[in-house]
Amino acid sequence: MVDSKAKDLVAMQVSLQATALRLHSIESRSSVEQIAAEVLRLNDAVRAGAAGRLHYGDHPQDFAKALLLHVDPSNGKVNL
Repeated sequence: MVDSKAKDLVAMQVSLQATALRLHSIESRSSVEQIAAEVLRLNDAVRAGAAGRLHYGDHPQDFAKALLLHVDPSNGKVNL
């Protein structure tokens, strides 16, 4: 039985193979497998980072407000 992450990886590879050359008009030097794995890794990292901070139903305009609400004070002064 194939697990969910493996199915996601295969689906992302198929998607990239079908669209990459058409969208970018260049052939990538990276393998489709590497790109697919990185896309999924980044997606998981963003979801984990947004958990409890952003909701899928939030309006896009609420994103900047959420960023300010969760700003790391060690990053210095925020100018509004």
